[in-house]
Amino acid sequence: MSEFDARPPTRAVLPAAVAAVVALVPTLGSSTGLAAGAAGALLVVGGGLQGNRRFVSVGAAALAVGVILGAATGIDPGYALVGGVGAVVAYDAAEHAVGLGVDVGRDGRVTQSVVVHVFSTAALSLVVAAVALVVYTLGPSSLPLTALLTLLFGGTLLAYVLRD
Repeated sequence: MSEFDARPPTRAVLPAAVAAVVALVPTLGSSTGLAAGAAGALLVVGGGLQGNRRFVSVGAAALAVGVILGAATGIDPGYALVGGVGAVVAYDAAEHAVGLGVDVGRDGRVTQSVVVHVFSTAALSLVVAAVALVVYTLGPSSLPLTALLTLLFGGTLLAYVLRD
């Protein structure tokens, strides 16, 4: 019998990698945003593969900064929200992969768990992003503070729902 390998299954980290690439979409208009986002994506995926939660967290923060810098270039808010959803899903998928590594190990059968977890996170994130976009679009255009508060409320709500 072989020794238990607590690294996450590679299959569990794949959705985090795909979501990290999606999160890079709004960063394409900003070289600084792209650099921060790409470094964050590499850290999220690398941390997920090695089972290092600190790398995953730092990478997700860098990915979010990249999305914010990309959004600051004046791109369509829908693209910025898609990037934000990608960053949230990348972080949550990588964190879930690390947890699976600890629980079932590198050789565990995790496909169903990963699919359900990632689709749940993506669906919830998309609903929050859609509500934020609707409020931003239909809200008073003369009050950018309203849009900022709405996005902050949506992010806080999402963080509350996703907490363990």
